[in-house]
Amino acid sequence: MSDIFICYSRTDSAIAKQLTDRLAAEGWTVYIDVQNQVGRRWDQEIEHQLEVAKSVVALWSAQSRTSEYVLEEAEYGKGNNKLFPALIERVNYPYGFSRIQTADMIGWKGEPDHPGLAQLLAALRGHLGVGRQPFAAKGAIDESRHGDADLRPVELSRHSGRDRRNPDSMDGSDPEHPCSLDSGDPCRNDDKNLNATALPLQTPPANLFIPGQTFRDPLKIGGEGPLMVVIPSGRFLMGSPPDEPERMDSEGPQHEVIIQTPFALGVTAVTFADYDLFCRNTNRELPDDKGWGRETRPVIYVSWHDAQAYCAWLSQQTSQSYRLPSEAEWEYACRAGTSTPFSFGGNITPEQVNYDGNHPYVGGKKGQYRVKTVPVQSLPPNAWGLYEMYGNVWEWVQDEWHGNYNGAQSDGSAWSPASKPTGDGRVSATGVGRVLRGGSWVSNAWNFRSASRFRFVPGFRSLITGFRCARVRS
Repeated sequence: MSDIFICYSRTDSAIAKQLTDRLAAEGWTVYIDVQNQVGRRWDQEIEHQLEVAKSVVALWSAQSRTSEYVLEEAEYGKGNNKLFPALIERVNYPYGFSRIQTADMIGWKGEPDHPGLAQLLAALRGHLGVGRQPFAAKGAIDESRHGDADLRPVELSRHSGRDRRNPDSMDGSDPEHPCSLDSGDPCRNDDKNLNATALPLQTPPANLFIPGQTFRDPLKIGGEGPLMVVIPSGRFLMGSPPDEPERMDSEGPQHEVIIQTPFALGVTAVTFADYDLFCRNTNRELPDDKGWGRETRPVIYVSWHDAQAYCAWLSQQTSQSYRLPSEAEWEYACRAGTSTPFSFGGNITPEQVNYDGNHPYVGGKKGQYRVKTVPVQSLPPNAWGLYEMYGNVWEWVQDEWHGNYNGAQSDGSAWSPASKPTGDGRVSATGVGRVLRGGSWVSNAWNFRSASRFRFVPGFRSLITGFRCARVRS
């Protein structure tokens, strides 16, 4: 049984092969048409492979969208909720497929940081889990234990892909259509003399940071660090527009930020399991868990200084460069290519975010209030495979607090030194305030807008504070 069935037109064989190699490098088994074996019926073999494949990636082009074979297979994938389509040419969608979220891979020529490729990889990872042989920056790490995560493509589609009704839109955040990026249409090669075969797994060069790649770095004391995912380079508008409901003055003015190179970010906030290992190795007192449980819950009662100490320890243990993300990196990753108030669209629900459901966002309905954190990866990820970027715990970032973005950098780096403390009690003589992002389990919904900001003194510890790590390529 293959993880992925590649559906394409014969005229697109070069890009299909290139994509096959890239998907195989992620650790997935890929099925693509190759020379038919003597004595085998191509139609029966294709039908069998299509049925047993866990997902179907369809490549839409001028040729494939009119191919009878491609359309038949695409319909099968669509009907079985395992279709992941990608545009490789600027064409209209075939009839019946315009509402399915699609990755925009137009112009892709194998670049590892292409936004459309990152989009497709995140959706497939959500559907399949990470591959059986994913790779870290220094060798392959076995991530098969994460393969049973409940990451359904119907959830991913809310945050990823394009708005099918507007092919020019890269936002893909239409709240009225939480369409599944489980889109895609099984498309077979047009040549009846071609047959399919599963390709062997491949590992890319160890020094590459490839967007969508997941890894864990091994620790010198044994075990592994947090699960990380590589975020693509790109540009975005940081902050909120003046007309966004519940906006604060500190979120403006909006300004363009350019992330020049890919970086890695924790798939989740640092967990108790991660942090307790650090504490035991450095003879630190274990933080309280409020009786909610440890292991896979996000660590709480950690200050900005604690987060800095953990990142320094992790860097020493892995011989890699770990740190807190900058505020710009955090918002860029949180938005994952969207420009709406939330990466899920124009609003959120407690089924997507852990917050006080008694206080919904403008136009939303009341919902569940869990009154504590939930284990990481309990709720849907964004388009780049990041979990609980909203809710659960406020996350410390590297930056010192500034009251607005006047004079802010445009390169994505952390902002320091600060102007002057605000004197409102949350920024005191003990230290200039540091920024927190994302809201917590006790927050109202407006705190989870991608642009929302908060601050406390760096020594502040609370049952609402946590963090996630960033890593740059060494």
